[in-house]
Amino acid sequence: MGGNWEHKDGTYDYVPVDCIRRGLYFSSKVSYGELTDLISVRFNIQHIRRLSYKFSTYVYPVDIYDDNDMSVFLKILEKNHTDICYLYVVDSFTVRLPLGKKDSSHGSNSKKKDVVPDLNIPFNHMNDFSNEPNNFDTNNQYIDNNETFQNYETNISNVLLSSTHPIVNKVFKDKEELKLEVSMMALNECFEFKVQKSSKERFVVKCCGDNCEWVLRASTYNDTNAFHVTSFKNEHTCSRTQTYPNIRNANKKVIGHIIKDQLTDCGRVYRGKEIVKDINQRFKVNISYKQAWRGKHYAEQLLSGSAEEAFVKLPAYCHNLELANPGTITHILRDEFNRFEMVFIAIGAAVRSFVNCMRPIIIIDGAHLKGTFKGTMFLAVGMDGNNQILPIAFGVGKTESGDAWTWFLSKLKDGIADHPELAIISDRASSIDLAIRTVYPLAYHGLCCRHLMVNLRLKGKAQESLWWATCKAYTISDFETNYNALCAMRPAIRETLTRVGFHKWARSHCPVQRFNIMTSNSAESINASSRNARKLPITKLIDFFVSLVQKWYFERRQLGAKNAHHLTKWAENKISKRIQKSKTWTVRGVDEYHFNVDDGIHRCIVDVFNKKCGCRKWQLSGLPCGHVIAVSVFLKQSDCTHWAMDWFKNEVHVATYAESVNTVPDEYEWEVEEDIEFLETPQMDRRQAGRPRENKRIPSRGEETGPTICSRCHHNGHMRHQCKTLLASQVPSSSKVYGKNKETTKYVDADNFRDFLVGTSGQNNYCYDLNEF
Repeated sequence: MGGNWEHKDGTYDYVPVDCIRRGLYFSSKVSYGELTDLISVRFNIQHIRRLSYKFSTYVYPVDIYDDNDMSVFLKILEKNHTDICYLYVVDSFTVRLPLGKKDSSHGSNSKKKDVVPDLNIPFNHMNDFSNEPNNFDTNNQYIDNNETFQNYETNISNVLLSSTHPIVNKVFKDKEELKLEVSMMALNECFEFKVQKSSKERFVVKCCGDNCEWVLRASTYNDTNAFHVTSFKNEHTCSRTQTYPNIRNANKKVIGHIIKDQLTDCGRVYRGKEIVKDINQRFKVNISYKQAWRGKHYAEQLLSGSAEEAFVKLPAYCHNLELANPGTITHILRDEFNRFEMVFIAIGAAVRSFVNCMRPIIIIDGAHLKGTFKGTMFLAVGMDGNNQILPIAFGVGKTESGDAWTWFLSKLKDGIADHPELAIISDRASSIDLAIRTVYPLAYHGLCCRHLMVNLRLKGKAQESLWWATCKAYTISDFETNYNALCAMRPAIRETLTRVGFHKWARSHCPVQRFNIMTSNSAESINASSRNARKLPITKLIDFFVSLVQKWYFERRQLGAKNAHHLTKWAENKISKRIQKSKTWTVRGVDEYHFNVDDGIHRCIVDVFNKKCGCRKWQLSGLPCGHVIAVSVFLKQSDCTHWAMDWFKNEVHVATYAESVNTVPDEYEWEVEEDIEFLETPQMDRRQAGRPRENKRIPSRGEETGPTICSRCHHNGHMRHQCKTLLASQVPSSSKVYGKNKETTKYVDADNFRDFLVGTSGQNNYCYDLNEF
């Protein structure tokens, strides 16, 4: 407080003179008299003539004289407080009338009057008035306050609707942010605009309607990259009956910013048609499928960054992952030009859990990436005592080859050593077989029975049931019985299975404990769960796996702590079923450690000292079979869980997930060492052709392809659209035929067509040139 209103360049500005600036709190229901009294006490002002406030977009101050003016001021303040720029306590204002004119009520030409701007000036002409200082100099005509405030509230509302908009007072950090704001305005108000001028300093857009006066002008703010709106005429004079089938201003950046919050969960499948529907319901506008698809990809780039940036950040990311999780193994393979070749990640907690608490079985598999980088993902998982999957190591490479798998397994060997009891399960890929024989020569390499069954093209429930009975058989006799029955149904598979080797796929011939793991479905399940994550940049893909392992460690640690039983839940369910089957079995003791058990079909000897049973289920599965359970009941033991191997005990399961897994912090918190080498983006030597396959399985090596049958001629070797077999019909007689002798059609192949023509040449009046066929 303290100063004068002065007229400069067509506007009134408050010039402070010994002014006081302080804050004041008052209720939204305060009256004019209460507010002036409060100001008088607060600031020690004895004579207050009036209060005055000024809009940020209006050139004249507005005065407050009574409670009516006060209520309007409070409504404006409540509706949009950013429109009011200043609030002043005014003592007096000197206004000079135009020369030659006198106030009828006063004899002097200059008086101190309480004034207010004329709110009846249309907004369309407001800029014209402000740009003509000759009309508003120090000789301006006095405006009577009583006439002005007759329709005060209505006129103030008109000024706010036409002259103010949230975009006017906002400063944008760059032109892209301003363009996004204007595009969002076009979507909300359903109109299209075109850029009239765009440069580093200016940005002008106009409505696309014919002769429409809607226009927005913006320029840089104080010689910076920031932009602010200098002029905005928010009034459409074009026809409002226009329709916009695919609104042009809904480009990929606008759609991307709108839907990016919907894509924060990489597991969600947000399809293009769903985006089109959501945009229509939210903004009542239509966009094309192509607009939605491009917007989705731009949103993914906003959330995850580009693939090129991810490769540059990969060395620093791996370094901070090692700091967050002690014992973590990370390796990056580069070529001679410092370009990316492969990366290997093994979380320290997962490696220690596998070595100390899990069965020595590793399932490995690969999967194709679907993002900008068309590489391959490598995966190695294990199975805990509750038969749950745990990723041990994963990596990314350019292609799935023997060298790539050899390098991956060589880095895995740094954490998991090679020993004769280790089993590695995979499909029949020759690159995996070569890598295992090179890196893990002592380990057992088993094949996935599911992949092998598909390669053999076994069809029908009878063949599939015999196949699984053969694979899962515990004894040699059961294997021979089921195998011979299967070969009797499909004799051709005998040679193939013999060449592959029984020890590769049959549990009865397996030289090590394979337990219940007969397939590589565990790795396939992880590949399926990472289907959408494999579209992300490489650092985000690694983040997905680290977050997944962190989640599983926490959840399984909590469930294990709640389990008060001796075995895991999965092991208890298995034993419970075997208890029900063995209740009628008879047991006879042989000596202190040997017992003879009759199950009605077989008689098995149980050796409790060496933990062996004649059915071999106990030693191969790790859980007591029905014969052992019957012996436990025979010995008056109340619990048979002590016969299970340690891997299935709950205390071991709890120890498996005792450690914690930490994700990498935000990038601004990374610790970056000076000796970290810069990594170049990879150069794809063999790019995947066409659109990546998402649902179809890639055939394995040695898989037999079935015959191709044409649905048109029912011959082998081609499809219907490739069929060249000629079709001919008998020529009907001139008279109509009814009943059994009515016209029929014959299908004749190319080889018999000549004979057909010769045989029917005397039955009709048509002549055929056989040389044409």
